[in-house]
Amino acid sequence: MKRRSFLKYTAITAAAAASSVGASKGWAVPDPQDIELDSKEAKSDLLAACPYCGVGCGTIIQTKRGKITNVIPDKDHPTNKGLQCIKGLTSAEAIYVNRLTKPLIRKDMSDPLTGHVSATKGSFDPKHFREATWDEAEELIADKVVEIIREDGGNAIGLYGSGQLPVEGQYLENIFMKGVLGSNTIEANARMCMTSAVTGYFKSLGSDTPPTCYDDIELSDMITFWGHNARGSHPILYWRVADHKASRNIPTLVVDPRRTGTVQGLEEINPENSTHFSTINGDISIQNAIAYAILEKHDDAVAWDFLKKHTTGWETYVEAVKA
Repeated sequence: MKRRSFLKYTAITAAAAASSVGASKGWAVPDPQDIELDSKEAKSDLLAACPYCGVGCGTIIQTKRGKITNVIPDKDHPTNKGLQCIKGLTSAEAIYVNRLTKPLIRKDMSDPLTGHVSATKGSFDPKHFREATWDEAEELIADKVVEIIREDGGNAIGLYGSGQLPVEGQYLENIFMKGVLGSNTIEANARMCMTSAVTGYFKSLGSDTPPTCYDDIELSDMITFWGHNARGSHPILYWRVADHKASRNIPTLVVDPRRTGTVQGLEEINPENSTHFSTINGDISIQNAIAYAILEKHDDAVAWDFLKKHTTGWETYVEAVKA
């Protein structure tokens, strides 16, 4: 396959991934004939997972002639059940707003192989750039990448991805970097965002996956939020909790130094059983205090058999809390 053909088909596939495209029957990779951007027969309603946050809401991407025209919630999806927050509904706007119509190439371009550093590096004044054709820009990028790989190997090329990409986009990233360039130098903002949570999961649960599911929300007798403003960060989860509180009148606890939208929203449903612990001492201090109270006054509520059979280090924890 010629490089021109490769670029053409890669662009088509990447465009589909950027739109979080899924087949209209189930959650599967679409057929090529369904994602040809200039096809008048392309499907207009495409199932996808919303790429914005980690909740994973079902989304229907509506398209016309290869362009996204609207994003609406999937009423049959078990996570969001026909609801979608403003972030998901507007997630496609950035694709077309203020996009460049032509590639721009810096006149005095840096060259990592020769060590030349552009004197205009860091400046985005239009006078430092010249317009180029798409063909020229594609050839330039491909040539420079090949030069670097030949000189220093595939791992000399790095990619910093995003947790906000859809699964399809992340798959293409890995195929391109590992399969085409031979590079394992891949990172994403997910490490900066979630490292502390993953570390906590491993230490407390032995896995980086919490042993719960969204359906547990409607089965709960009490729900707590620790340092999490769900109403702003993950509205769909907040709405499900709020609906459950309204229908079952369950008590809720928010541990957060801020008086967030989550606190206010739950209090609006029922202020009598909505508690806001505005701590400044940290989550761990409160958790240890609760554990101390349970161990000292409600020893019968502790699942001792479970602790002995399925956990390690619990003796040290109990001793430390009681000290």
